[in-house]
Amino acid sequence: MNKKIIITIALFLMSLATYATGQDGDVIYIDGTRWALLGQPVSRDSTLRRQVRAAIPQQHVTVSSNWSGFTAFWSIRQDKLYLDSIQYLRATTDRKTFSECIPTETLQRIFKNYYEGTQIVAGWLKGDIRVARGNMLYYEHTGYERNYEEEQIVSIDHGKVTGMKAFHNYVVDGFSFDQAGHTQVRSMHVTPAQLREMFPLHLERYPELANEKRIVFYISRAKVDETGHLVDCEVKVQKPGDNKELAAEMAESMKAFFPWRVSYINGEYRAIGIERYVFSYPPYRAKTMPEYDAIEEVPATEGQSASSSAAIYNLQGQRLATSQRGVNIIGGKKIIVK
Repeated sequence: MNKKIIITIALFLMSLATYATGQDGDVIYIDGTRWALLGQPVSRDSTLRRQVRAAIPQQHVTVSSNWSGFTAFWSIRQDKLYLDSIQYLRATTDRKTFSECIPTETLQRIFKNYYEGTQIVAGWLKGDIRVARGNMLYYEHTGYERNYEEEQIVSIDHGKVTGMKAFHNYVVDGFSFDQAGHTQVRSMHVTPAQLREMFPLHLERYPELANEKRIVFYISRAKVDETGHLVDCEVKVQKPGDNKELAAEMAESMKAFFPWRVSYINGEYRAIGIERYVFSYPPYRAKTMPEYDAIEEVPATEGQSASSSAAIYNLQGQRLATSQRGVNIIGGKKIIVK
């Protein structure tokens, strides 16, 4: 087999391994403040990456959250991106790990074309890097797919900083299929009866579904606005088979529901926990579950106490002592508590 083909396949497989699990990324200092750099700028140049990995002793420790085996430390000073050091992990005889730096003379050899005086400028880098700090708002167990309260998109042109955009991200509470906020978690915390109430369908129009135990829908291209409304989505019926009429009815039913969880991430409203989601819908009405009225917006306040005549539940079916912000089931009715 051609040597170039073998190398190409190896690099492809390595990239798959990298993004098969969450990665730590690098560290960057901006105006003296430490940020997480969600990526590895050294790895954008395959030659530099290969030379750095070759400089790491074979006895180093590799962890699944850092398949490259090294962590680079960066800083932005005088509108330039500098590489300050590169560290890797070593293990002691009692299996404790500690960090060790690649020697300066080794870095001088690897990055000899990018030195300005005694400092390494990221002259090979052209494009954007994303830096973050604060609480994590969203996490997906692959690559650098996560978001934090504070993020900046830094534009780099051969080592020179040409722009910085700062964002303060947040989440507005509401319903999502993924209540935990992680798209790899596929458990939905609502009962079949609640699901039917939230997204009512005229199943009598589809006699071919009479003997089906479940219908499986897939949601894509979901868009939400800042108020928690689902303004658009595309729905497909995966099981028992494609049904465009049923899919269109589910899409309209979902758009009529309110409120959905809204994630404001880097300048846009995202339907995290809704977009690219597969869920089952029961085509029958469970006889053992209580029926609820449609959601009503009434003057209810957070902290309202439960009474024997007006029991309070959340959407997970758990009884509450007092009402909470969001959708509550109070006295058999779904009520929005603001």
